[in-house]
Amino acid sequence: MVHSSGAQGRSVHSVILSHPSGNGLVFGLNWMPIMGGVPQELGRRRARLLRATHFLVLGGSAAVVGCGAIHAPRLKGEKRHLTQSRPLYSVAALFAKAYDSGVVAGVYDLPQKGFWMVAVNAGLVLAQTDRLFETFAEAQLALVSLENRFPNLSVLPLQKIDTLALPSWMSDDLKPFARLQRFSAFRTYVVRSAILALAIGCIYAGWFLWRSAPIPVQASEENAEIRWAEVMRRFASAHAIHRPEHLFVVLHSWQKAPLKPGGWKLNQIVCESVLTDWHCAAYYQRGLRMARSEQLDAAKPADWRLDLIDLDHAVLRWQIHQAAGAFETVSTSTPLKVWMSYLQSVTPVFESIQIGSGTRITIQAPVNPQGVAVEKPPHIKPLTRRSLSVKGPLRSMAALKGLTVPVRWRSAHLAVGAMQGQGIIRSALTVHLIGEIYEVSE
Repeated sequence: MVHSSGAQGRSVHSVILSHPSGNGLVFGLNWMPIMGGVPQELGRRRARLLRATHFLVLGGSAAVVGCGAIHAPRLKGEKRHLTQSRPLYSVAALFAKAYDSGVVAGVYDLPQKGFWMVAVNAGLVLAQTDRLFETFAEAQLALVSLENRFPNLSVLPLQKIDTLALPSWMSDDLKPFARLQRFSAFRTYVVRSAILALAIGCIYAGWFLWRSAPIPVQASEENAEIRWAEVMRRFASAHAIHRPEHLFVVLHSWQKAPLKPGGWKLNQIVCESVLTDWHCAAYYQRGLRMARSEQLDAAKPADWRLDLIDLDHAVLRWQIHQAAGAFETVSTSTPLKVWMSYLQSVTPVFESIQIGSGTRITIQAPVNPQGVAVEKPPHIKPLTRRSLSVKGPLRSMAALKGLTVPVRWRSAHLAVGAMQGQGIIRSALTVHLIGEIYEVSE
């Protein structure tokens, strides 16, 4: 094992284990989301700003970057060779690939090195995870905080990791997607020197030519349209919208979940949106001592997957593809007073409907060849975002069919069994939707 940096509080920055192939397995990177542009280039910039020696980018349009300062200046022999010559691979990235559906977390015991906590959502490592702690209690405390953020979090049983007993997802052949990229100190010096020389040359050239410098030409209306169209296309691709028919595709899939198959009891269903797809999980608890996992497996739909958590708990997982629409960035949405009046009219059939205050969405303007921001065409309207939370009986969700304002649902949760509410909202099937409303202003 090789330690990199020291401790931060009581958590260790990074630890390296030797893989059977001779390469290094790195525990403990600083992960953060990156949005817009080219993920690989944005990740490299973020790592450079953090003075990282190694970095790794995971994902496509939705991506994260993991950064780490991994040094071993006092190590000798084989361990020094491991960090300087052999490739390093992120264990969190391997974990994300192994558990690429839903929100999954685990705590692992690294003998004499501490406890490693990691969590992923739809194949992407979550921020504030991939951390090492000195004690199991500290790792558990971090895990509790994570459970508060993600009520549908699936936690794996505690396992032990050492070089003689690696989990299958670590002991298999290491894949290129998990290999860390290394910054070269010499290359960085050369690049900085070249930039400095270029800057000095530009200053001298500008001093001689400033009198005859041409006046910057404003971008033509046609070029402005093209540049802004590309900016808005990237924004729309990262912000899918769920019309009522998309939401009801998700809600109707819940009907396939067996309620009490062979002594198992359905407790809740949680679905989360990832771009145009949905990742769903139905959570079951064993209600009869004679219930067997084979009975639950036989009752599930053919394209669903069974995950066994322990003897008494299991999860059925499935995905719904292309249950979202394109974001219309140039259209005019339903006026505020109209859609807000509609929500007010349907509140009697829901336990609660809450909306947040409007927040203007800032979209960075493109620039012309002279580096000047291109003015926004008049047909592209300002965008405002509001949080939206809806809770009530499953049967009341039909009232949302009349909501015509653009909505992006992030999660849909069904609680089964506990009677909630009074009167017409009393039900044993309660749905909680969390999302956001987008307003296109005039």
